[in-house]
Amino acid sequence: MGSPRPKPLGLALAGALLTVALAACATGHSSPAKQPPPSASHAAVSDASADEAPSVTAGTPKQQAEADAATLLRLFAVPPGGHRLAGPPSLPGGVLKTPLSYLGAAWEVHLTGFWQAPGTPQALLAWEQAHLPRFFTLGDADFGPPAWDREFDVAPMGDLISRELIVEVASAGDGQTGIRLDAWVAWQPPRPAGSTIPATARTVAVATMNNNSLAVGRLPAPVTVANRATVRALAALINRLPLSTISPDASCPPPLGPFLSLTFRARPGGPALATVQTDQPCGAVGLTVNGKQQLALQNETTLDAQILKLAGLSWKL
Repeated sequence: MGSPRPKPLGLALAGALLTVALAACATGHSSPAKQPPPSASHAAVSDASADEAPSVTAGTPKQQAEADAATLLRLFAVPPGGHRLAGPPSLPGGVLKTPLSYLGAAWEVHLTGFWQAPGTPQALLAWEQAHLPRFFTLGDADFGPPAWDREFDVAPMGDLISRELIVEVASAGDGQTGIRLDAWVAWQPPRPAGSTIPATARTVAVATMNNNSLAVGRLPAPVTVANRATVRALAALINRLPLSTISPDASCPPPLGPFLSLTFRARPGGPALATVQTDQPCGAVGLTVNGKQQLALQNETTLDAQILKLAGLSWKL
């Protein structure tokens, strides 16, 4: 999730809040009102039962994400007495006009809906948690006042790597609560052609770098590896990393280091074919191929250790 979003409260406290809110939300209705499905340009994602999550069946990853986001909005369980709004309710301070939380993915679809229903914000949020299909799992939460929200997640499927329905609530006065729905779906695109380590690489220089002025200690001297099998293995390790899905606009601190730098060449001392830097901002891996900066790659927690093992180096980072 993008900022701002605190960590969710403990399960015990969340359960207690749910119990109290459910009791406060009792209205005498036996079932929620049915929500009419919104129009959509295609139907690549099928609606789901209480036990079966929506499935992806057709279309490009972006089309699948668009249809999936529309389905997540349809799955919202309308509280008793709830009615759809054409836009955000007019609340003091512009509450509900913008979401409390953002997914912040590089490739994402975001759809929004607005409702209003009788009851308190906390009670309606707890009611929604109790009535959504069971395949939703609880994510992060924000606690007001003036607004509360809860993230409900659906398991990734195919190219869709993040599927979230966020329900945000705030008091609308006169015993009414305004409800904002945000469906966020992100997908993983393939790496573009030309964004891999060239097959002509025959050597790789491995070095450590450090942007932390407070760090102490001497960094190990760079090492050039010329073993053909090792160079191929290191190139394959980098080439299989997926693109980073963190938005380029995300605000991330610079890497403090130390981190690893790899420079692939066709011959010792020759021009760089590709350079790689691990542990970059937002946990990304920087990649340059033939002097051209490529899209950031997704880091792995064990990537540095894998590189050092393949290169036969015992450095301690």
